[in-house]
Amino acid sequence: MPRDKTPEETMFPLRSTNEEQPSVSRYCPLPTPQKVRKRKLFGIPLCSSLTGEELGDDTIQFYIDSAISEIEHVLDLYITPVKFKEKHDYRRFNFTWNYNYLKLDHPNILTVDKVELSFSNDADVGGFVDFPLEHVHTMPQEGVIQLVPAFGTSLSGFLLSAFSGTQFHALRATGITDFPGGVRVEYTSGFNKDKVPAIICNLIETIAALHLLSELGPVLFPNNSMSIGIDGVSQSTSNPGPQFLTTRMSELEKERDRQYDAVKGYYQRRFLVDYF
Repeated sequence: MPRDKTPEETMFPLRSTNEEQPSVSRYCPLPTPQKVRKRKLFGIPLCSSLTGEELGDDTIQFYIDSAISEIEHVLDLYITPVKFKEKHDYRRFNFTWNYNYLKLDHPNILTVDKVELSFSNDADVGGFVDFPLEHVHTMPQEGVIQLVPAFGTSLSGFLLSAFSGTQFHALRATGITDFPGGVRVEYTSGFNKDKVPAIICNLIETIAALHLLSELGPVLFPNNSMSIGIDGVSQSTSNPGPQFLTTRMSELEKERDRQYDAVKGYYQRRFLVDYF
């Protein structure tokens, strides 16, 4: 029976199939406001010294969502699975000599659901050739797929190969060498639920706490010292105030930079490399 998608890839450790037990906790669920409070914001009074209003979980969740969005924009690394439909140019040379090397728009491929040729710009028109997914070879971190012959593949009673089947020969007989958007690809990119690497969860918490303190710090710590004088008698008091806030934010910035650097290194985001 033909596949409805390619085998699912493990993003971390890449292409791993099993973990020997006991093992370390490599993955964790997405951060919650309670976890951010206990880890990155531990010991910080999250209430306004002016109004006494306490910082709610919905506000912390906003900064968690903002942190996830930042990582996805900066690294093109999707935290939860996202399905994409893309069109790429058909070039006969690539099919003939490069096994149709295709650099997709987004890396970290979980599965490929469809690869087809369609010489029409109408999305409702079906593909001219729908390649069996047994032929799809993926390089998940790079976001690259290729079509590799799988001779003997059984599909609807026919023995079909992407490179020797009658459909593909009919395509070559038409003499088409280039066609904009002729290759359509559907695929899923990201991390599965509760399979997000721990360092990425930690990075989300760090960025969320840093943004929260940066924007709300002046409300949480408006004064560093205060004095009261009555009839020649005075009393003064001081609190960590802005200095404490500055120190904590500096620590979080260093931690964020270290974590970003580690994630960029493993997921190949240090340099932009493309195929021409």
